[in-house]
Parts: sequence; C-alpha cells; structure tokens
Amino acid sequence: MIDVFKLGAALVFAAIAALTAIVAGLLSDARFQVVLGRAFCSFIVSGVVVYIGITLFDRLGYASIIHEIEESLDKMEEEGEDLEEEQDESEPPEDNAGEEEAEDEGFVPLQADSLQHVAGDEDE
Repeated sequence: MIDVFKLGAALVFAAIAALTAIVAGLLSDARFQVVLGRAFCSFIVSGVVVYIGITLFDRLGYASIIHEIEESLDKMEEEGEDLEEEQDESEPPEDNAGEEEAEDEGFVPLQADSLQHVAGDEDE
C-alpha cells in the first residue's frame, strides 16, 4: 500500500521541479511544447527519485534516528525553559549592567571632532 506522506512529499518536490523547468524554459525563449515536455519529464523523474529516497530512508531505519534526535531536543528545550524560570524567580534583570561596566573601564564614545582626517595623495 502506498503511504500518503511519501506520495505527498514526492508530489510536492515533483511540482517544484516542474515549475522550475517551466520558468527556466520560458526565460530561455524555448517553444512551449519543449517547455511542457521538459516540465513533464522533470516532474516524473524527481517524483520517482524522491519517493524511492524516502522509502529507502524509512527502510534503513534512519527515521528512528530522527525521532530520537527530536525527542532529545525537546527534552533539552524543556530543561532550558526550567532553568530560565528558576533564574527569573531568583534574580531581577539588570538593564544598566552594560553601561556601568563601560563607565568603569573608561570607555568614551567617539565624537566627530576627535577623529583624525587622513588625506591621500592626489595623482596628477
């Protein structure tokens, strides 16, 4: 039985390939029959290749690796959210922390009057 997800993904990529072939053909001023023939061929070939690729990907077991990675990423995001909540409850945020550090280090912003202007040699 044909899996709907595999077929849908193959059709989406095939449609993108066909539209790309149509645009490329119209921009190159090819005849309309040639453009449609190339678009049809690219639709069929890319659809079959994507369907076979997804099927092999599923049968070789790589799909389970992706699910494991997604689960671990979800766990990491939940742990990160928990840490952020703990930090929010324990300390209020300081908005002027960067400005105070800059003043302590003697940082002075550039002024237009203090810049040196360099003039290059003029070729005659």
